[in-house]
Amino acid sequence: MEIRLSSFKREHSLRELLSKDMSEYWATDDVLPHSIQISFDRVRYVQSVQLFLSFTQDDSYTPEKIGVRCGLTREDVREISSVELVEPEGLLTLSVARKCIYILVVINSNHQEGKDSHVRHLKILESSTKEIYYKI
Repeated sequence: MEIRLSSFKREHSLRELLSKDMSEYWATDDVLPHSIQISFDRVRYVQSVQLFLSFTQDDSYTPEKIGVRCGLTREDVREISSVELVEPEGLLTLSVARKCIYILVVINSNHQEGKDSHVRHLKILESSTKEIYYKI
């Protein structure tokens, strides 16, 4: 598995996004939309992608509109779901529920028209209880 971020600030990169310490977070450093690209070396069933978000801690850096795209090739990646959030607090589960090789989580906008985003944790689940781990 490979995970790529569209951008990040120093000391707020992939390591912090995957950390179980919720005081750490991924911070973007570019214009919207921001994205997390996940790719597997073979076809995998993915139940869901989970993001930990905290409006209380991150205010205008908190994602508001998020889309999930997936596919078996980069060329056939299609949007499968999107959510609009109101001051989210805690774990957000984005359903995938299909076989894929590529997943793209896209942050289209933030609360209060913020430009950069904070995401405090990422998990990829192949079932409701089994996480697909990424080693840094």
